[in-house]
Amino acid sequence: MRCCGPGLGFLPASLVILSFGTFCTTYIIAIYRGDVSVLFPYISDTGTSRPESCIFGQFLNICAGLAFCTIYVRYKLVQGFNGSEGRRLKCMNKTCLFFGVLVSLGLSMVANFQETSVETVHIIGAAMVFGVGVLYEVIQTMLTYHMYPEYNGLYICRVRLTICILSFASMIISILFLSGSTIISRSVAKPQDKLHWKPDEAGYIPHIVSTAGEWATAVSFLLFFFTFIRDLQKVSLDINTRIHVRHLDEHPIYITDEEPVQIHSANGPDENTKLLS
Repeated sequence: MRCCGPGLGFLPASLVILSFGTFCTTYIIAIYRGDVSVLFPYISDTGTSRPESCIFGQFLNICAGLAFCTIYVRYKLVQGFNGSEGRRLKCMNKTCLFFGVLVSLGLSMVANFQETSVETVHIIGAAMVFGVGVLYEVIQTMLTYHMYPEYNGLYICRVRLTICILSFASMIISILFLSGSTIISRSVAKPQDKLHWKPDEAGYIPHIVSTAGEWATAVSFLLFFFTFIRDLQKVSLDINTRIHVRHLDEHPIYITDEEPVQIHSANGPDENTKLLS
């Protein structure tokens, strides 16, 4: 991942690229097969029918894992700067981690429960991704301003604030016009096919505005993660194995100091292996 620079900058970069790639791929396949309307279908609609639903589910699950890793490393980065000081910063950082876990879980729910199969669970997952995701952006932006000027510059604060405002505005527009489209279509006549709205059907214009708002929310949300690349390039993560037995049939010996249990073998020194750096 040298193209993403040193450190763990490849995590948010991979998340953004894979998410965009998944959305574009499922959209193209769905359009080619005639499964959705050409003009601004909902993102979930492009992953409803097979085979695009298989691609949508598989890669969104990977994106959920990448999102969690990115959010966790960002949490550890802020924690490393803050140390034991700054209770407000510590509280905001933990809140961001909590919301980030919900976003990752929601993304996995959207991937595994298709809209036409288990609609209620799918909608809950989408609300976790977009609704909680915007809250994550808001608190993360507040946290970035709180870290200025000791730990980051003003430019990144303004960039994240701009993206945060765009995400919030897009989500509100999408929700309002979705409600309007639903009310109009129910009062006049429901669309014959939810995946193929026609211009002459009641509620078509609010529907298009709502779907465009959803796409704008998704794009701005991914752009927010894109701003983490430079931050995570300054981070490396080590995972050390600590062996608590001399034989695998023994009960583990847990110690309180920093030294691992001494394992003497004929092959060489004790094991304390770095798995990721």
